[in-house]
Formats: sequence, structure tokens, C-alpha cells
Amino acid sequence: MKGGTVQINWHDTKPVLTLDFHPISGLLATGGADFDIKKKIPTASYQNSLSYHGSAVNALGFSPSGEQLASGADGGEQNVWKLHTTETDQSWKVFKSLS
Repeated sequence: MKGGTVQINWHDTKPVLTLDFHPISGLLATGGADFDIKKKIPTASYQNSLSYHGSAVNALGFSPSGEQLASGADGGEQNVWKLHTTETDQSWKVFKSLS
């Protein structure tokens, strides 16, 4: 039997370098060589993209409460994202930049 490499094209055909699952909702966040973080529901499509890094995102981790997401990139940038919830929507914004 021959094996092959699985390719996921969520990051504009660039590699997925890191991922983490939200501890409560099961939301999947991936960081890739396209410098973005993609958030996905556990299906084959992503919810939306968080753009802030200037180089490939290669480290991600949700806080135990799921209200913060830490990200790190090749260029040494480190960010803490915070979940902002309104009555009708949720969004993630950079809370702290540690570059």
C-alpha cells in the first residue's frame, strides 16, 4: 500500500503549522504560513480569519476558559486575542502584543 501526504487548503495552499481546539465549543483554530489564524467549526470549512501577524503563525493555544487565544509567529510576534461578545455577534481582537 502506498501512502501520501494529506493536504488541507485552508491557508491558501500554504501549510497549517499549528492548531488548538477551544475547550468549551470545540472550535478549531489553525495557524499557517499565510500569516493568518483560521477559526473553524468541526467541519471542512472555516468560520473566519484573524489577520494580524507579519509572518507564518506557528503556535496557538486557547485559555482554559476559552475567552483568550495566544498566538506566536516566525518573526517573534506573540499576541493574546480576547473574545468580545455582544447580543448578536462574537469577535476576536488583539488584547496584548508581546513582540
